Amino acid sequence: MLIGYSIDHIALSTYWIFFGIWLNDNIIQGNENLTYPYLILAIILATPAIVSIIGTSVFSSISDKIGRRKEIMFISRVLLMAQYIILIFFGNSTLNVLLILGTFGLFTQMFYTMHSALLTSICHPDKRGQVSSFQVLFASFGWMIGSGVSSLIYNSFDIAGSLVFAAGFALLAGVIVMFSPAKSWNHKELKQKSVDLDDFTIESEEQAISELKEKDSTQITKDITKLRTAEEIAPEKKKAASYWQIFKRRDVLSLLITLAIVDFGFGPFNVVGNVFLKRVGLSDGYISAGNVIATFLGMILLLFIGKALDKRGRRPIFIISIITYPILYGLMYLLTSFPNAIFVLYLYPLYALKVPTSNAIMSDLTSENERARGMSLIQFEQIIFANVGAFLACFIADIVPQELFIIPLFPFSFGIVAVIVAFLIMKETDKKILLKRKIKSEPIS
Repeated sequence: MLIGYSIDHIALSTYWIFFGIWLNDNIIQGNENLTYPYLILAIILATPAIVSIIGTSVFSSISDKIGRRKEIMFISRVLLMAQYIILIFFGNSTLNVLLILGTFGLFTQMFYTMHSALLTSICHPDKRGQVSSFQVLFASFGWMIGSGVSSLIYNSFDIAGSLVFAAGFALLAGVIVMFSPAKSWNHKELKQKSVDLDDFTIESEEQAISELKEKDSTQITKDITKLRTAEEIAPEKKKAASYWQIFKRRDVLSLLITLAIVDFGFGPFNVVGNVFLKRVGLSDGYISAGNVIATFLGMILLLFIGKALDKRGRRPIFIISIITYPILYGLMYLLTSFPNAIFVLYLYPLYALKVPTSNAIMSDLTSENERARGMSLIQFEQIIFANVGAFLACFIADIVPQELFIIPLFPFSFGIVAVIVAFLIMKETDKKILLKRKIKSEPIS
């Protein structure tokens, strides 16, 4: 699963880093009839994600019902390969690019939801934080490799060469995930319909906690694992919740609200960030190197984040991940006249904290037979709010004298709001941490 994810990100980074720059320089800026070029650029780049809401919601529901993940991922990568090939021959106008990305976007983005759902199902609940971290770690490794060669491929073969490489790696990613495990971590217990849980059940949690208080720390840890096993197996017998039912859960809603504020601010930089870097004076080589170094630093950070998530809990790591947004982009706005400073700031891997923490939280809040829908809610939130933020910021950039230099103000201002909201509404979701706090009579936050 992880190797396939890494190869998928090689495919993505091989072309995506310079796709926006190529599109802006060769098609959009050459069309004098476009009144709002940056807004048009943002709309085109956001189109695959926006239309993916339809495809991902449908296939996530189907996947949860039939229990198939990797087959859907394989189909998604085959179609992604087809998208890249068609872009080579027909991506010669704004309308064509928009139609191609819009059509295939219905199917290509669901790969990530399926991957997160399956990955957090085949591992033990106590390892979800580490596994979510590993997922981003392998994605970073793939992105680092693709970033390292993207500038060379683009400058040697133009965007067509980038798309050829991307198509090959996309297909390879789909083939590799087909060899991954598909059964959940507890399939043996479920198949046997019998497991020694020492009378730990969902209904007897309070009694179990009372008994655990009298035991030493080592035995407490073992018994909490058994109690969590009971909790994980029990939902298998229940009917999976709908999108709306999952969305209404307090902790799910708190997570989505906080992420929505962050992503609304970050969206502009996420969509046209490379164009911004080009405008402040960074060359193609610097942009490529920046992606390589940033992902390498992210990989180092991810080696420690997973264990921290499972040992210290989700809430403190999540809040730290949010705080970095206003700090980083506030400095970036102040230093737009200094390209080297922008390059250094760009190297901080924001995703290394936010992505695995968010996925771990959502996996805590959903059972296995509804996890694809839970994960897709994070994807839908990101798509909607990040792109609405991008459209607004790019529209402003089209009509104000500072143009793209307005972009860093969005993640700075909305990042401040998100930090305040996270402190007020985000709660700990790791049941192991919560049970330990109950046993020790500590307040749960």
